[in-house]
Amino acid sequence: MDTGKSQIDVFLRRCDELMHTNFIIADAKISDLLKSIATSDLLYVFFQNITKNFDYVAAQLRYMNYMPYPGSRKHMLLFPDDPTEKLAFIFCLLVDIDNKDIDLGEFLSEYFYENGDLGAGFRQFGQQVILPLRNLIRQMFRSGATDPKVAKARGKAAAEHLGRIIRSERDRVFESSLPDEKKVDGLLILNALSAAAARADAQLLGGLLCGYGYYARSIGWKSDNLVDMFAGFEKFKEQL
Repeated sequence: MDTGKSQIDVFLRRCDELMHTNFIIADAKISDLLKSIATSDLLYVFFQNITKNFDYVAAQLRYMNYMPYPGSRKHMLLFPDDPTEKLAFIFCLLVDIDNKDIDLGEFLSEYFYENGDLGAGFRQFGQQVILPLRNLIRQMFRSGATDPKVAKARGKAAAEHLGRIIRSERDRVFESSLPDEKKVDGLLILNALSAAAARADAQLLGGLLCGYGYYARSIGWKSDNLVDMFAGFEKFKEQL
């Protein structure tokens, strides 16, 4: 899976497509949007982290029960002020719609009622739900963000992604036909790299990666993971 700019671009395109699609195929476009998260390591781990301790049930009670006009049919959908909680709430909402735990038509009628016009309600849904999702992710991963909570979540996601690449490389070295003494040397460095990634220690990661690069060149070891490891480290540094 790719965590680079291309995968963020795919996510942004899926948001745009959803906002500009017809209500009739909205369910399929929501599934495509969620798939763009699942196929990007960085976004997948980011949303995994921000939803881990998020109380979605409490958020539903707080943000989905407000009725601005007593006796009216239409509720008002509210959102958390905190950007990571807002993203977690929107993500969980989309998952519920995708899983059919929430019927999209009924949801639109309840929160975006426009005289029975589901198309108009869906356009409001795009502006009030999908557009904030799109803009927040774009700001966080394309333009940078200063919120400490956001930065921590981004950095943790990037470190976990790098850790997975390192573990893949470790498995490849272990299963290789390298001489035992060279294999042990490589595994020692990779074990240290894995521990540094778990602690998100940028300085130690950088030093160990340079050392592993020299090790690989000295024994003529070639692996696709090497490029991914250095690219993952650069992505990790960007999130600090």
